[in-house]
Amino acid sequence: MGERRWLGAVEGYYGPPLSHEERVELIRWLGTQGFNAYAYAPKDDPLHRERWREPYPEDRRALFRELVAEGRAAGLEVVLVVSPGLDWGDDDEAALAVKLEAFAEDGAQTLGIAFDDVPPGGAQLGAAHASGIAAAVGRLGGGFEWITCPTDYASDRVTAYLRAYHDGLPDGVEVMWTGPSIVSPRVTGEMAAALGTELGRPLLFAENYPVNDGPMAGVLHLGPYRGRAPDLPAATSGVFFNFMSFPRASRLALAAGARFWRDPTGDPEAIWRECLAASPGLEPLARASRSWIGDEGPDAGLASAAAAALDGDTAPLKAYIDAGVRDGLEPALAAEIEPWLAQWEAETLAMRYATMWLDEPDRWGVEGPFAVAEAWARARHSRLQLFGIRWAYYPLVARAGDELLALPEALVTGANLTDLLCATVIERASKG
Repeated sequence: MGERRWLGAVEGYYGPPLSHEERVELIRWLGTQGFNAYAYAPKDDPLHRERWREPYPEDRRALFRELVAEGRAAGLEVVLVVSPGLDWGDDDEAALAVKLEAFAEDGAQTLGIAFDDVPPGGAQLGAAHASGIAAAVGRLGGGFEWITCPTDYASDRVTAYLRAYHDGLPDGVEVMWTGPSIVSPRVTGEMAAALGTELGRPLLFAENYPVNDGPMAGVLHLGPYRGRAPDLPAATSGVFFNFMSFPRASRLALAAGARFWRDPTGDPEAIWRECLAASPGLEPLARASRSWIGDEGPDAGLASAAAAALDGDTAPLKAYIDAGVRDGLEPALAAEIEPWLAQWEAETLAMRYATMWLDEPDRWGVEGPFAVAEAWARARHSRLQLFGIRWAYYPLVARAGDELLALPEALVTGANLTDLLCATVIERASKG
């Protein structure tokens, strides 16, 4: 146990789980990208988390068996995970082992136990969670690999919980860690190595990217994979990427992330563009969807085009708008991200009216700024974020002792590119 270098994807978001067909399709694609693991852990599968003690019915188990076989054919281990932490009790060790034994009977050779996103506790809770894992490992015997997620998975220090948790685990059990925060803007190998050394085992990096659930759900994460130091892969036992509920749209980030973890010396922007080339038609939306925590602004090229438009040269911005956002997109991908395609069209309609006024302010008179304002209002009405972030709340946290605190920077608010362009046009029009 514990010798594999993991390059995995985890279905671990909050929201509707993937269909079986989507899961199989994604696993087959992951195999072409060098991934070696797929973890089944959707938070909103009741039998995974809320009602974890209940057995899966036979029809679901048949799908698990098929999934494991598809994974092996693609060169991936399918990790079947149970999340018992919402109501874990001292007498639950047998129930946990029974649940995991069923996964093993369905062919899984890598098993997962997740205690994430449950009420925190100190050393007593850490010891209780570790005891349950140790009992399951002992009951199932050899021949399995184990991946776990503790309650204190986001930390830059050893908490009382983590000390008891790690001290109670058998050797070789992998422990996930998301960095100093739940979503960590920057993670270095030095951080991972220091914490792993103190805890006595290398950490398995749980990458909360490109996931976009909860109050960050309006932001479609299609930008470059960034914020990870080149020394991070060597300081960990690998990575699992928590992807979005949009499996086809997640491929861009997964492909770019896999490239980094195989060779962390590459240029993130160049890698992103190479991966983008494998997704026909996606570039217009991807350029509008680069925002992430710590990098909230619009695409630099589009920002330059907007600035040029305000300086009298609207051609670059109009060329981008005129090219549209749907041409060349795979139909299944287009259907998956349709809300963002429609929002792109609403945002760029406002931009188009703004460029029309900029080109011929005298021709449009007072009708021009009114048209800009109306289109701009419709674009601003949506929760979906493009061309920069107007509003999103990321799970950005820090430790104060053993307590986890939300940081002020978690709330991202501001003006996107549409706002800046339209506001400037309306201001100029009001001055005559």
